[in-house]
Amino acid sequence: MAGLSNFRGEVYHTGVWPQYGVNLKGKRVAQIGTGASGIQVIQEVGDSTKHMTIYQRTPNLCLPMNQSKLDPEKEKRKKESGEYEEAMKQTKHTFAGFAYDFMDKNTFDDGPEEREKNYHRLMNEEGGFHYWLNTYKDMLFVQEANDEAYSFWRDTVRKRIKDPKKRELLAPEHPPHPWGTKRPSLEQRFYEVVDQPHIDIIDVNASPIEGVEEGGIRTKNEGLVEVDVIVLATGFDSVSGSLSQIDVRNTEGNPIAAHWKDGVKTGMGISINGFPNMFFLYGPQAPTAFANGPSCTQHQAEWLVNFLVKARDDGIGRIECTKETEEDWRKRVRDAWDVTLFPKAKSWYQGTCSPGRDGLPSDVLTVVEPLNWAGGMPAYLDALEKSLENEYQGWNVDKAAA
Repeated sequence: MAGLSNFRGEVYHTGVWPQYGVNLKGKRVAQIGTGASGIQVIQEVGDSTKHMTIYQRTPNLCLPMNQSKLDPEKEKRKKESGEYEEAMKQTKHTFAGFAYDFMDKNTFDDGPEEREKNYHRLMNEEGGFHYWLNTYKDMLFVQEANDEAYSFWRDTVRKRIKDPKKRELLAPEHPPHPWGTKRPSLEQRFYEVVDQPHIDIIDVNASPIEGVEEGGIRTKNEGLVEVDVIVLATGFDSVSGSLSQIDVRNTEGNPIAAHWKDGVKTGMGISINGFPNMFFLYGPQAPTAFANGPSCTQHQAEWLVNFLVKARDDGIGRIECTKETEEDWRKRVRDAWDVTLFPKAKSWYQGTCSPGRDGLPSDVLTVVEPLNWAGGMPAYLDALEKSLENEYQGWNVDKAAA
């Protein structure tokens, strides 16, 4: 960001937040970004700031978290009774690896009254991701169905915002992208906090940031807004970044970043050609960001254990996916993505928020493409299982030395 080094106040990025915490009470705070970490900061510190200016590019279409405290005794009984184990088994059969799934009907199978009743239950009573992943099965695939979901979300949220300008910025009449095609953050009091008079929102689409100066941030329409602290909630190199930034070399001496220079290539989101005996979990081209993290990781790990035991018993000492497997899986990831509404949104799901993509400067990854498997957990696990058939078809294997 131009001029950031000139700023004489404090600067913090949500990705490297100090462990000792940051005291923003009574300070003038500028926050750039309203993604997941941005929402968390605003609702936690917004009340206590002297003034807060939020620089927003795209509204975060948040869902109520409906968080509640856990009862230790109740949790103990669940563990002892095997309830958690049964729930985990169930997640193998649901789209996103939760203990719930999409309804077995489409949006317009219900009339307006029944539809609104279901929307209200999912969003306000159940809370969390139920409105996103426990709703009508066509919501993420059919635009008209998605429009219905957005309309209910918008009308519900707008009732919580008194300021008409903020209401339109946070829950606009027309959606900035299909609802749910960017991951909705879970909020607690976010809309009530940001609705306070000492908090302003600047739409950087209408009034771009021109630069940072010693005293604050200058935008096209507002001029210089003086602040004491700048919080950068500007995102991360999600999904692929955690691997591409590690200096692991393949058999030709090249790092993962070089292997992925022209796009991410994996064998079913768990292996990379040229990196023998290296496997990873919860990474690119697996369900990952479209799934419950513990479920995705658990199911991948269970499969990998079985895979390695089989390889050991078969006398295999070296194994990696083939180049053909990478190309085939990349196509399948793209095909699963293209039948959804996700391509209509610019999001970190396809790397458009990461350096090197979408015209952003970098010498690493440059391709905008789906980074997650959007075909659901059952289809993904089925692909893993089928890869073990036909004598390791799709894998390069070498026998272990005697």
